[in-house]
Amino acid sequence: MGVRAIFSPFVTIYLQEKGLSAELIGVVSGINSFAIIVSQPLWGTLADKLRSTRNTLVICLLGQALFAVGLIFANDFMMIAVGFCLYTCFASTEGPLMDVWSLTSVKEAGDPKGVGYAKSWGCVGYAVASISAGLFVKGRSASSLLPVFSVLLAAMAIVMRTVKIGKSAKGNGKNISFRSLRLGRILQDKSFLIFLFYVFFMQLGHRATFTFQSLYMRELGGEISIAGYSGALMFISEAIVMAFGKKMLKRFHPVTLIMLSSVAFALWQFILFLASSPYQVMFACLMDGPAFALFTFGSLYFLDAIAPGEIRTTYQTIAYAVYYGLSGIVGNVMGGTIIGAYGYKAMYLVAVLTTLSSSALYWGYRRIQRNANFT
Repeated sequence: MGVRAIFSPFVTIYLQEKGLSAELIGVVSGINSFAIIVSQPLWGTLADKLRSTRNTLVICLLGQALFAVGLIFANDFMMIAVGFCLYTCFASTEGPLMDVWSLTSVKEAGDPKGVGYAKSWGCVGYAVASISAGLFVKGRSASSLLPVFSVLLAAMAIVMRTVKIGKSAKGNGKNISFRSLRLGRILQDKSFLIFLFYVFFMQLGHRATFTFQSLYMRELGGEISIAGYSGALMFISEAIVMAFGKKMLKRFHPVTLIMLSSVAFALWQFILFLASSPYQVMFACLMDGPAFALFTFGSLYFLDAIAPGEIRTTYQTIAYAVYYGLSGIVGNVMGGTIIGAYGYKAMYLVAVLTTLSSSALYWGYRRIQRNANFT
């Protein structure tokens, strides 16, 4: 997570420094989201087939390192779009594979609800590295971070490949073939499909808000280093919530945590709508951390509960493909278009309405489903 923080908060600033407008940044982000949709299920199937999330992660880290270096030399729109697409194919699956590996590890350790504690350390790593990256990039360009980022990714891949962590390097699924992706079986899972439909709409506003937040701070007069500090605030607040993950699971159903996350997302977006200075935008990230923690934590355990044991990684990666990929395509293109036509505040207001309305509809569906089960 610390390595991820070296470049992730500065992606949109990098694109802006390359001369791309808000509309073109939205297009690039949309293309990257399409890459997520295509690549996520393939990586998930590979992990289930190899029964090793660790080895799959090593491949992804090395691929990121290679194509991140290539981004230094991309100067026109087409090269940037293609370079980011290839980079995203390897980078996008890091999150779900780490989540599955963490969940498998804590289950084997006899602490099945202990993922939150492990993820909280990841958030601390992101926060520390994000501040360091912000200090390093001050007075420099975002591109100056890419060589450091690539070297650290390669080093992390070597560490991950050589250090054994008990049995957790292996998944618990049966060996499956690429030809039998079991899409027919997945498409028959009504609860999974309806959940995907819900999170697609709920995450539209979040993907656009997150993508353009750094540019919004610069629009209000902030320096480039502020993007790193805002990322640190976001992950510090996320770490605090993650540390209480076990207690939250004992008290709340995973879907309830997702519902709470939508309220936090909407509040974060509304604060950005009201913001008038870059520091107000930066401190608004204190809401994004808890919102994202509740969402990812609730989604991880909900999907783990409904997925067949041998293809749990596939379920997780397909879900990521929807709420990072498909939502990213529509949300980023829509966000860039709204910003170009009406400005940032209009985009944040639309995000609030989309987030709350989608959650209200899913909550209504769950109530109807629960009442039907009782009759």
